[in-house]
Amino acid sequence: MEIESVALVFLRDQLGLTASEQYPDIAADLLVAGYDSAVLRELAGYSRSDPLGARYLWIQTRQELDKPFEDEETARHILVRTWLGEIDGGALEPRTGVGLIYRQGWLELGRPTELDYFVGLMDDWDDMPQNRDNICDLIIAAARETLAFW
Repeated sequence: MEIESVALVFLRDQLGLTASEQYPDIAADLLVAGYDSAVLRELAGYSRSDPLGARYLWIQTRQELDKPFEDEETARHILVRTWLGEIDGGALEPRTGVGLIYRQGWLELGRPTELDYFVGLMDDWDDMPQNRDNICDLIIAAARETLAFW
């Protein structure tokens, strides 16, 4: 797990995009990446069938690792930028990425005009299934262009 992806793990969690059942696996990944704390080790071996307990340990882990919550708007901007890069780089399917940008970015950030085009492309995807290949290309191009200023 790279340092940037570690930060993204905490941002995704902050915005409610991480299921509590994933915390033990994330903790194990953090240990492999060189992070360490008593609670992190406990969480890495914790049962996936107790999401409430895992959530409690995760909160303690954040405190022990000094990973405070970011400003919500900043967190959302960072994640939108990450998704744009993943769409452009081929790591995230265009339609999946547009859905994330729509729900977690456009709606939650007050509908910034910089992301309006993605909302239109999402609608086109749903309304014109025969054009999905072209729409995918448009999404990728828009992601690349938006990265230049987002």
